Amino acid sequence: MNFLKLKLMTGANVWNQVNNGANYTTTNMTSTARYIGIAVIVVAGTFWMFGGQAAQKAKGMLVAALIGGSILLLAPQIVPTIWQMFGGATF
Repeated sequence: MNFLKLKLMTGANVWNQVNNGANYTTTNMTSTARYIGIAVIVVAGTFWMFGGQAAQKAKGMLVAALIGGSILLLAPQIVPTIWQMFGGATF
């Protein structure tokens, strides 16, 4: 009986650790992505100054940065919504 109780307690502890790790990762990835986004915008602006082919590449970089930033900001809301659509538990 004690073994079963210990096993259940350990299982709950593991999921708490997974949840804590996911929260930690989300926070760090969001912070890191901000700096990467700023760097991409600066590089795209530099490309745009040179004009011609470089300006076209800059426009593509800016569009990609906006799409990537949107996905990054919306991911914490999108993932649970999709999870619930397919019958998963709530977070």
